[in-house]
Order: sequence, then structure tokens, then C-alpha cells
Amino acid sequence: MRHVQLHVHLDGCIRHETIWEVMRRKGLKLPGSGSLADLKLALQVQEPEDLLFFLSGFKIFLPAIKGDLAVIERIAHEFVEDQAKEYVAYCEARFCPHLLLPNDTTQFSVVKCLKGKSRVNGTTDTTTEDGPVKDGEVTVDSILNAVLKGFSRGEEDFGTKVRVILCCIHGTSEWYWDILRLCEEYRSKGVVGIDLAGYHECSDWSTEDQSLKEDRVLVEVFEAAREKGIHRTIHAGEAGPASTVKLAVEALGAERIGHGYRVVEDESIYQMCLKENIHFEVCPHSSYLTGSIGSLKTKSKRHPVLRFAEDEASFSINTDDPTITNTQLMDEYKLLTEWGFTEAHFTRANFQAAIHSFLPIEEKKALVDQLHEAYGIVNFTLPSPTVSPSSTRTSTPPPKPSVTFGTWAERA
Repeated sequence: MRHVQLHVHLDGCIRHETIWEVMRRKGLKLPGSGSLADLKLALQVQEPEDLLFFLSGFKIFLPAIKGDLAVIERIAHEFVEDQAKEYVAYCEARFCPHLLLPNDTTQFSVVKCLKGKSRVNGTTDTTTEDGPVKDGEVTVDSILNAVLKGFSRGEEDFGTKVRVILCCIHGTSEWYWDILRLCEEYRSKGVVGIDLAGYHECSDWSTEDQSLKEDRVLVEVFEAAREKGIHRTIHAGEAGPASTVKLAVEALGAERIGHGYRVVEDESIYQMCLKENIHFEVCPHSSYLTGSIGSLKTKSKRHPVLRFAEDEASFSINTDDPTITNTQLMDEYKLLTEWGFTEAHFTRANFQAAIHSFLPIEEKKALVDQLHEAYGIVNFTLPSPTVSPSSTRTSTPPPKPSVTFGTWAERA
């Protein structure tokens, strides 16, 4: 079986061994006794809490990565190798290059909201000196080029194709236009789309009365992206309510939704997504560990991916942040199998991922052909961009089986 993965954060899927090695080499403070085992324990979320707690682990290792172009390229190259080991034919990895600048005084907006939450010896203070470069020697362009170089070498070495989605981070509007610039300037070099990440769903971004007041610039940037033909995906419906999905689609022109689980809280918004053929980037393990599923305001606590499968919504299966979840793509498939998913579900999900990838049309056709051969499916035609949403939703083989259960308690 060949897979397509559309939602994974490059800085959230670094090998624990690489983090440990780099932190030791740079003399940075490691959790606990300083062992690899203690590092893994500090990074991994053991039980669901909330998104802020889930993201707090990034503060442990980002100081070791920021500003170090050699390490960033290495991480990108290792990422491709890891994807190849999981039989991934194509992957879109996302990150924000501005967060990897050396000695950056503008903290990740999620980290700014942590309010003391930490998994490192009861403290949130993990600030240390950054990498070996001096201020001014590293730019967002050089960081992006290091990632692209690592991906290119990885594709040559391991055969898996990886492309980049660049993230705007909510609360850092000074970066938005520069992210768009990078998307435009590097679209022929491996950048395929733009994203919005960060803890925007619990801010004014999700309230009707504010109506994106704080991020009017964000709306302008995403409108410009649409006009320039730059593909758009948005984190929504994870920590925030179904209304954030509606805002992502209507105000920001999202073609895909990162996570989107809480869309099932509002039937009218969910039906709009089905009608518009919005693709949901589902990450099963992280959906629980971020507290997203536990916060669902629905009578049923069944995972929304089960509803997606039954309704033939367009969705893909992804890992999100393996460094934090300590899971790989096969773990996501195993969990869904235990919930009643069959090979038919997985086949359809991977074809949907290919169809909704941000690749240029000719490369997308080649990817679908690759899946076609791998799955032994005949008489499959890539839907035309002019085909109606409903027909693209039902055109991927084979027909849906039924799934009837799936909770975090039942995961084992």
C-alpha cells in the first residue's frame, strides 16, 4: 500500500535521537537526567489535556534547531527517509521559517499563551542560547532553502516526494506578507501552499462580534493568495468551534481544513463543507491528545472521522506531530483499523489525499497513476477541476463500508 500524507509539521516530526544528539552537542539543558528516554518522556503527551499543553513540548527542543541551517537541512533529509519507510509516495510538510530564525525575540503565539503549562520538571523556562550562527547570517529564505535542499536530497536518496506548505502563525501579522512572498517566489522550487496555524481558534479570530478584527491583514493576505493561485489550507475546528471552519472557508478561502473535527457540532456548516468538497486533514492520535475530541459538544463522542467515512466526505489520514505523539503513520492506520476501518477506507482516503494535494495538475495526475498501479485499481480517472464537488467526492473507489464505533477508551 502506498500513502499520501497532507498534514504533518516539519518541526513536529523531528527524530528524538536527532534532538537529543544536537542538544547534547550544543550543551543545552535536557529534561530529567539528560537521557534519551527522559527526553522522549518529556516530549510525549501521555493523556489528553488541551492544545496548549500538547504544544508546550516544542519549547524543549526548538532552541536547538533555530538558526542552524545544517541541522535544519538534516531534519528535512531525515524526514524524507522516515516517510519512505512508511511507504509514503507523496507528502506535504508544513512549517513557518520565521520561527526558526536565530535569537528570535518574537515567541510562537501558542507558546505565549501557555500560561505556565509545561512538562519539563514543572517549569516552562527552557530558554538557552540558539545555534552556532550570529544574528543576520540566517534569513527566512536561507532557512527555506535548507529545507528544500534536504527534501530534494531525500527524494533522490529515498524516492518519496515531499513539498512545502508555509504557515502563517496567528498573532504574528508582521510575517504574513513575507510568508506570501515566499509562497510566490518559491512555488517553482517546492512550495505548494499557505496555511494558518497557532492558537487562533481561541482568540478573537473565532468570535462573531470581532469578525477577524485583529487579523484583517490575514484576510487580505489569503485573498491575495487566492488571486495568485496559491493553494490554501487552514487549521480550524480543532480547539475552536465549528464556526472557525466556516470562517476559514468563507473568509480565508480554505480549500482544505487542518483537523476540522468540531465541524460536526453544526450540521449546516458540515453540510456546506460536503457541498463545497472541502477536504479534512484528519490526525487521529493528536485529535485526542490535544483535547479536541474530548471538547466536542455533541451527544455522541464517536470520532468525527467515522462520520466523514460514512458520509463519503473527503479526508486524509495524517500524523500531525509525531515528535509529540510518539506515533507514526502506521500507528494512525492501526488505530483506525481497530475502530472498524477497512482497506476500502484507506484506499479512498489516499486517493482523496492525492486528488486534494496542492501539486500542479500534471504531477497530481502522475501521483494518482502511481496509486492506481500500487492499488491495482483500473478505469480510474482524475476528476477535472470543473467537475462538480459532489461527483469528485464519490468518484474515488471503492464504495464505503460501514463503521460504527471508535473512542479513545477503545483505542487499544
